[in-house]
Amino acid sequence: MRIAVVGLLHHPIAEPFAGGMESHTWWLTKKLAERGHQVTLFASGDSDPSLDLNPCVDRAFATNPRAQTVHGRQVCNMVAYAKVVQTICQGSFDVIHNNALHPFLLLNAADMPTPMLTVLHTPVYSELAVAVRYASARNTCGKLSVVAVSKSLSSAWKPLIDSQVVYNGIDVDSWPVVSNRPKRSAFWYGRFVPEKAPHLAIQAALMAGYHIRVAGPMSDQAYFDQQISPLLCNSRVEYLGHLSQAAIKRALSQASVFVNTPLWEEPYGFVYAEALASGTPVATFCSGAAAEILTASCGVLAKERTVPALAKALVEATELSYEDCRERARAFCDIESMVDGYERLYRDLVRNQQGQRKSKKREGFTLANAMLGITG
Repeated sequence: MRIAVVGLLHHPIAEPFAGGMESHTWWLTKKLAERGHQVTLFASGDSDPSLDLNPCVDRAFATNPRAQTVHGRQVCNMVAYAKVVQTICQGSFDVIHNNALHPFLLLNAADMPTPMLTVLHTPVYSELAVAVRYASARNTCGKLSVVAVSKSLSSAWKPLIDSQVVYNGIDVDSWPVVSNRPKRSAFWYGRFVPEKAPHLAIQAALMAGYHIRVAGPMSDQAYFDQQISPLLCNSRVEYLGHLSQAAIKRALSQASVFVNTPLWEEPYGFVYAEALASGTPVATFCSGAAAEILTASCGVLAKERTVPALAKALVEATELSYEDCRERARAFCDIESMVDGYERLYRDLVRNQQGQRKSKKREGFTLANAMLGITG
């Protein structure tokens, strides 16, 4: 199949990945190509050049001088995604995989010649909700299919649109497992922003008497300076910087527990899958899709979003088996299962498109025959 994958533009689709969405889009593009599909990635020009990249903007918005204001980002988004739509309409793609999380493609879905699979990776927010409602109302020919990355997210979007569930996946075999690890060692990684609350992970680890290492980009410098920097004075806290995938794998393999602290309803959480693939048990707040991914054999959910509750969960999680964690990753988080699910939906969209064309062709013959007075 000829597949157009449309990504986010705020960060490049390249290592070191800014977050789970960038990693997901990179792996999706890579795995689809490995399966023999002709895949074109529409993303920023500073994305990984080893992918079949069609840049719709020269630099990702995080470092693009034209996108440093709200108005600037809006203009850049509209211009970039308009270019994507134009290129797809002029091309010969079989299906669009829309990871963009931007209203523009959805608003144009019904008028494009190519069927579109849109994946919801985010909780409901107003701008995207309006576009989803509009696209759903115009989806009379079945050219649009919608997927959510967890059951909890699908339920959140249910009032606006029906969505099938395809869980995210990772390349489980690429994550090494080490059975002999330092005792009482925790690890947190992600973007340093208030809603991910790494300061709570640090406080919980210290309360439990653990050493904790944290890593990730300083996406909110003011938050980092106010909430994280003072905690780094403790000798049991270490900031590792913004790590590559290889470095994250090493850090996870050296931790006795992975701790996560979402203060929002996290739609999936790639960090859970990556920790489990590394054989590292998880302690986290009970939010979003955590309860769908984690079982009692591989994670402990703190029902209260408090430091004492998380400290208790952290200690309990350390006692879980690394073999059970790895087994859960294989059973639930494998990227091949994710790609299988997407391929099935691509085929459904293409078959429906072909059926629509045949139907219109038959209608055309019937009308022409009627005008000529031909019956039977």
